[in-house]
Amino acid sequence: MTSIELKVSGMTCGACVRHVTAALQPLAGVERVEVDLAAGLARIDGTADSAMLIATLDKAGYPAQIATGSPAPAARKTGCGCGCN
Repeated sequence: MTSIELKVSGMTCGACVRHVTAALQPLAGVERVEVDLAAGLARIDGTADSAMLIATLDKAGYPAQIATGSPAPAARKTGCGCGCN
């Protein structure tokens, strides 16, 4: 089983969360759907194809794309910057 995380646009309330969940849950290969309204993310566990998930959400009125990972942390500078280190 794998997990796919999608960035979902257009969700504004609990009803939207229910609509997104209801659109994804019955699809072949979907075992679990978890939607985070505040983050605008949907995590889908199972073997479903990401293109099918995205197309289903688009059709339901919630444009989606595969969520990208958070950016790498900036390199930490050491010392005071005057070159004494």
